[in-house]
Amino acid sequence: MMETGSLRALAQERGLLLGAAFNPGAFRRDPQYGRVLSREFNCLVAEGSMKFVLLQPRQGQYDFALADEMVDFAAANDMAVRGHTLVWHEALPDWLGAGKFSRKEALDLLREHISTVVRHFRGRVFAWDVVNEAVPGEGDGLLREDSVWMRMIGPDYIEHAFHWAHEADPDAVLIYNDNAIETNSDKFERCRRLVGRMQRSGVPIHGVGFQYHVQISNPPVQEWVSERIRSFNDMGLAVHVTELDVAVPAEATEADLARQGDLYRDVVQCALRAESCPAVLLWGFTDRYSWIPSATDGRLDHALILDRRYEPKPAYEAIARALQEA
Repeated sequence: MMETGSLRALAQERGLLLGAAFNPGAFRRDPQYGRVLSREFNCLVAEGSMKFVLLQPRQGQYDFALADEMVDFAAANDMAVRGHTLVWHEALPDWLGAGKFSRKEALDLLREHISTVVRHFRGRVFAWDVVNEAVPGEGDGLLREDSVWMRMIGPDYIEHAFHWAHEADPDAVLIYNDNAIETNSDKFERCRRLVGRMQRSGVPIHGVGFQYHVQISNPPVQEWVSERIRSFNDMGLAVHVTELDVAVPAEATEADLARQGDLYRDVVQCALRAESCPAVLLWGFTDRYSWIPSATDGRLDHALILDRRYEPKPAYEAIARALQEA
C-alpha cells in the first residue's frame, strides 16, 4: 500500500511514471530498501540485471533470475517496468567481446538475444532501451566506432535491433537511450540525425531516453532541456528521462543540497510541461546505494533524493513541490 504523502501518489495524480533503478543486492540484504522503493515510486528499471553480460553469461545459456526478481516485485506492487538495455557496447560477456564472429554469425546471435529476452518479458516490460549510447560525444562520425557491434556488423545493427525488438513484442515502447543529450549540443544534434534517419527508413522507434547524469557544477539549462524535449516531440517521439542523478561534492554544503533540489525540480517540471515526457526515472533513490562515489574516486557523492538513512533531502521535497504545483 502506498502512502498518501508519497512521491508515488503525487506522481500518479499527474499521470507521471516516477521510477528508480533497482539494485538486487540492496533488495536482498536490506528490508527497508524494498519498502521505501514501492512506497515512493510507480516504475522500475534494472540497474544492471537486464544487461547482456548477466542475461547471457555463456553463449546460448540465459539466466533471468535477477531480472525476474525485479519484475516479480514490480508486479506485486503494481509498478511499471522499463527494460535496460538490449544492445550496448559495454557490459558484454567475455565470449562475445573476445569472439571471432562473421557478420552473419553476429547478426544471428544478436537477433537471438533480443528475441529471447524481449519475448521472455513480453507483457511485463512496457518499454525497452533498445540501443544504448551508440552516438559519440565528439568527433566527426555519427556513430561510435569503439563498439563490438559496429566492428562485427556495421551501422545497420541499430536498425536491425529495433526491428527485432518490435517483432518480439509489438506492444512495447522502443527507445534510443543516450547520455549528455541534455547538456551536449553536438550529442543532441547527432541523436536527432540518427533517430530521424531511422524514422525515414521505417524503423519502429517510439522515443528517446535522456540519461540525465549531471553535476551541480555544470548543470543543464532548463530552457535548453525543454527545447530539446520539444524537438523530439515534434518528430513524433516521446522522451523518457531514464537515469537521473545529480552529483554534489563529497563535502556537500546546505547550499549544494539546495541547488541539487532545484535541479531535480527542474527535471520534473520539464517533464510535466512537455507534450510527451511520460517517465522520469532516477538511477537509484538513496545515497546508501549509489554508483557515484566509486565512479568519481570519492570526489562526488550524495546524488540521490534520500540520504543514507533513507531520510528525505531537499531534492525529495523539491520533487514533491513540483508535483503538487503542476
